[in-house]
Amino acid sequence: MEYTIGEVSSLLNLSRDMIRYYEKQGAIRAKRNSENRYRSYDTMELFWLLEAMVHKSWGLPIGEIQGIRQEQYARNTQAFLEEEIEKLERETRFKTLLAERLKQVRDYTALSAVNIGNFWVQRVPACFCCHLVTGRGDEYGQITMSEALSRFVFSERMLPFFDSGFTLNGDRVDWQMRIEESWLRKLGDQLPEGFERYDEALCLCTHVDIGEVGNFDPSIFRAIRAYAAERGYAEKAGASIRGFLLGRGYENGSFRRIVRYFLPLAES
Repeated sequence: MEYTIGEVSSLLNLSRDMIRYYEKQGAIRAKRNSENRYRSYDTMELFWLLEAMVHKSWGLPIGEIQGIRQEQYARNTQAFLEEEIEKLERETRFKTLLAERLKQVRDYTALSAVNIGNFWVQRVPACFCCHLVTGRGDEYGQITMSEALSRFVFSERMLPFFDSGFTLNGDRVDWQMRIEESWLRKLGDQLPEGFERYDEALCLCTHVDIGEVGNFDPSIFRAIRAYAAERGYAEKAGASIRGFLLGRGYENGSFRRIVRYFLPLAES
């Protein structure tokens, strides 16, 4: 039985251009009518094409299909499938972690405005930070980051797991790229040089809106120390106020920059 390219296209739900591409890559062969040069395909070629489509659905590049068939077909197919299985499992693990991270960010966002002015004590997990820029209020110095740090932090794989963090040093705010140690452990990546580790700590926490651009006054963070003193909490010796950005954008016509910040406490 012979089939025209239009019939093959209809039977296999495949465009004519894609059929021609399979042919060009050697996955199938067409017969040519000696008079009008029209393509035709016998039943066996349809079987070859169907198999090639299955291989492509597994992720095998069309250009490699013919090579796999030529010799040691079973061994070549097995080798490809093992490689593809490993790749898919890596992608699945990453997507599972990414879903966990997005849930975390979703929950942070949902509670960002609700917890402005509220105080609570919790364990803040260990994290790693690298310097981005130093500011005083909304006046900032030059953003600096090594090429190695930039490649790591701003890579497609790592960036979703970073927060815009900061450490308060007097009237100076050191803005940082911050990642929790648990994400690094789950991702299995090694940090380049240039990161500082902050240990897990029991912290007094709150949220604050630092407001419109130009209105940020770091003295707003003094509220947490006043609350700690009022409630009899002892600060951890040598610890700085730290935090990270929860959201930046307009709400009901006002520009908001909500941050979670925390004061490490002494533990008996």
